[in-house]
Amino acid sequence: MSIYLVPEAGIDQLSPGQGSKIPTRVGSREAVEIPGDAGKQACTVAIAVTKGSRMTASTSLNKGTNEEACALSREIATAAEPELPRGN
Repeated sequence: MSIYLVPEAGIDQLSPGQGSKIPTRVGSREAVEIPGDAGKQACTVAIAVTKGSRMTASTSLNKGTNEEACALSREIATAAEPELPRGN
């Protein structure tokens, strides 16, 4: 599991890797979910902080499915979202 802020690139600049971007929302913010971004048993959820910055929560499992990894990434992103700065 990893969570990080990317101050110089928004969710539009995020590469889907081996997965596909699925637009979604986390709280009141635009977000994307990328099941299978790093292969099987992986998922990333990225939240827009501003148009040009994002917070990314990624999960890779040793055993499980992309769906299980996405559930964990969504849980992490949802918990972190209220703590993110509000963009202009």
